[in-house]
Amino acid sequence: MKCRKFAVFAAAFTLAGCQYKAEPMPIAAYNVYSSYGEKLPGKYLLFIDSTALNRSIKPSDLNCAAHSYPIDMRSGFSGSVRKTLESLVTELEIVDQPVDAAGLAERKSRGMIMVKGEEMNARLRVVPGFWSAGIETDVDLVASITVDGRKGRLLGSTVEGQGNAQGDAGVLCEGGAKSLTDSAEKALKQAVGRLGEALTNSERVRNGV
Repeated sequence: MKCRKFAVFAAAFTLAGCQYKAEPMPIAAYNVYSSYGEKLPGKYLLFIDSTALNRSIKPSDLNCAAHSYPIDMRSGFSGSVRKTLESLVTELEIVDQPVDAAGLAERKSRGMIMVKGEEMNARLRVVPGFWSAGIETDVDLVASITVDGRKGRLLGSTVEGQGNAQGDAGVLCEGGAKSLTDSAEKALKQAVGRLGEALTNSERVRNGV
């Protein structure tokens, strides 16, 4: 009787499913290609909007379908952008909201950098194996960067980052969270690297016109 009760409880637990959260850490891109030998001169303000980078993922097939995988890239994205751009700009100040031309002059800043996480999509599928199942994940991240100087727009660009990872599914499909985290961190590094390249190689930004 005890075994039967345990089996019923285990089955109900499996059917109910679990949430396995994926929360990637900030990943800076320090190998940004630059056509210039020095950092972007002067002081710039930075505003980051990562509100769109939080969603829940379901497996693409019936395997592990009872479980969900919330993936929150907001903190990871903000930290990745900040760390990457700090290595490319002489002086960078984080602000809570965008500043207009008058505010730039007051803060003695050359420009207002705005980076936004536009969209994040992820896929998770289970790969059946002989002894155990595996999990494969893909994460696509779209981000934009704009720079406004005291006399108008200096830069506008959109980039994409992609990441792929494989791993063991685990006993109750918990391995999906780690695989999603690995994919997200790869996508982050690629995206922020491309954002950094767009910024540091912009002649208009460097000239301020």
